[in-house]
Amino acid sequence: MKTLKYICLAVCSLLLTISCSDAFLDRPTLGSLDKDTWLNTEDAGSKMLSMCYTPMLAGNEYQGFKYEFFDCITDDMHKGGSDAADKIRITDIARGNPLTSALLLERVWNHRFQVAISRCNVLLENVTLETPLIQSGGAYVSKEEKARWIAEAHFLRAYYYFDLMMIFANVPIVEKPLNAIDKSSITRAPMSEVYSFIMKDLEIALAESNIPSAKNLPVSELGRVTREAIHAFRARVALFNKDYELTIADCKKVIDSGAYELVPNYEDLFNSVEKGYKSKECIFMTYNSYNPPYSKGSPSLIFFVGRGPTGGWGGEVPTYDLLNEYEAKDPRKVHTILSHGDIFLKKDGNQEIHDYTGYDNYTKLQSRKHYVDHFRRPDAGLQKTDWSFYNIRYADVLLMYAEALIESKGNQQEAIDVLNKIRERAFLTTSPVDNYAVYREFNIKDPVTKAEFEANYKIKQGDDLRKAVRHERRIELAAEGQRFYDLIRWNIFVDKIKQFASTPEGVASEKGMYISDKTWPYPIPQSEIDKVGGALLQNDNYK
Repeated sequence: MKTLKYICLAVCSLLLTISCSDAFLDRPTLGSLDKDTWLNTEDAGSKMLSMCYTPMLAGNEYQGFKYEFFDCITDDMHKGGSDAADKIRITDIARGNPLTSALLLERVWNHRFQVAISRCNVLLENVTLETPLIQSGGAYVSKEEKARWIAEAHFLRAYYYFDLMMIFANVPIVEKPLNAIDKSSITRAPMSEVYSFIMKDLEIALAESNIPSAKNLPVSELGRVTREAIHAFRARVALFNKDYELTIADCKKVIDSGAYELVPNYEDLFNSVEKGYKSKECIFMTYNSYNPPYSKGSPSLIFFVGRGPTGGWGGEVPTYDLLNEYEAKDPRKVHTILSHGDIFLKKDGNQEIHDYTGYDNYTKLQSRKHYVDHFRRPDAGLQKTDWSFYNIRYADVLLMYAEALIESKGNQQEAIDVLNKIRERAFLTTSPVDNYAVYREFNIKDPVTKAEFEANYKIKQGDDLRKAVRHERRIELAAEGQRFYDLIRWNIFVDKIKQFASTPEGVASEKGMYISDKTWPYPIPQSEIDKVGGALLQNDNYK
């Protein structure tokens, strides 16, 4: 009887199955959501916005790339690594004639287009002021909040596009999600059109009244775009295009906002969350924190810390060329460059003696800005720390402002005053020693006095102001991923790297051995040209 019962149940089940309606068969796969259903879930909109920011948290593709490309192919940094073959992806670019299959170029192209820009396009395609989005708790998201999200997405898309423009110059303009366009129609736009597209996105963002000033930004929203961040970044883009009038105007907006000031001690910028990352000098930053399971810390810091006892992988090695740029008593050298033999205290009371031998480190130097002392590290180690990096800080805005005044033949005394404001912070209020170290070779025993600064270090009328501002940018922003931007827009990249290539460290690193006027803009990855069926053409200098 029990067997018969099971047979009857099986037959009934079969009959029920074959008599089911088409509607039952057409139900979505369990565990999946279509777009419209997902948009009606709680916090769908805020999640889309978060996904526009999170590409900046990527290790190799964003944080690592920022330094491997924008610093390490210049005269500021060597690639470092275990040996000459390690990080060969950097050497391929740094030599000056990269293949169209170069890994670093493929990495940035794929990440910016397929991840970063694509996510911004998804939000812009799906969120309007009328889109009914639900926030946590069930209430509808206000039109004002949606307007702010849309403006942020425009800013972030422009921010990601600028990386591509700096590297490739001529790139496709993609305004729709990649799955919504015919890929065979993707073509290369000239740099002038890419620049206009970036500026249009920034104008849209600035036109939105719901983007707050930094003065009104809650602490809980640190890292989100503000009006001043948009102005500061637009100044950066405009300066790249030599639009000095717009650069001056945008920098003035930031300066006059009253939201920002220089941190008195340059050392604090890179060693303190409260005094640095959350200070009034920070305009736009990618914040890393170690707070599992919500955040995993900095994925890329370990790339740029010395090998051996310090536990890193030995990248971002300062060059002698950069070291020699520093004036003898400039404390910024102390807080930017570590040397072999420097000593830091460990939590257990033992000493960590830095040993930069036994790997590809020509100068026996490392970046201090990428080193986190043991008392800021959880037990998990280098990758799981609060180390973060500045996308834009106030000193950069002041330097852009001074440069634009100098290049446009504007108020030269005002430019001098701004430069001296930066230098006064460096020489007079910055610690001459590393307060986190037991021993530092570059500590300054006899710091500059006020009288000495006035006599020997203060910039004055009659000085070469172009030379002065370029020196300040190199020293102030060293190891922050800005050197390539400066060399390219000053039209001296090829000449500078050729000079570097003739030095012993240039010969040893092979940097610049093939560089020429045809090096930049860099080649579009051939794999991407192949994917779209040939409609996307290679940059002329790599055909």
